[in-house]
Amino acid sequence: MARTAIHDGRLVVEFTAWERIFTWRRRYEVPLGAIREVRRERHPFRTLHGVRVAGAEMVGIGKAGIWTGRRGRQLVSVRSGRTAVWVITEGYGELLVSAPDDVIAALEAVT
Repeated sequence: MARTAIHDGRLVVEFTAWERIFTWRRRYEVPLGAIREVRRERHPFRTLHGVRVAGAEMVGIGKAGIWTGRRGRQLVSVRSGRTAVWVITEGYGELLVSAPDDVIAALEAVT
């Protein structure tokens, strides 16, 4: 599972080795000021929209990669049975990532 944290006024997501293959990146950072909306997703697989551009879906385990649709690009790294956070940003696209409750709560306080 990707590690998420808030550090120096930024949301920082560090992807695991296998997630890097599918997301095409090692690290993703978003300034907290660019975050427009945050939602806690208890069933993150239902939140995905559009078509998978790159990535993998392991049925019952997780999804990682890049999806694109009419709302734009969505960077995804979610695990089954874990709460995720859906972050809509200005200029950075959307992010759907499994995250610990304390990080999700901190992001919800930002918006």
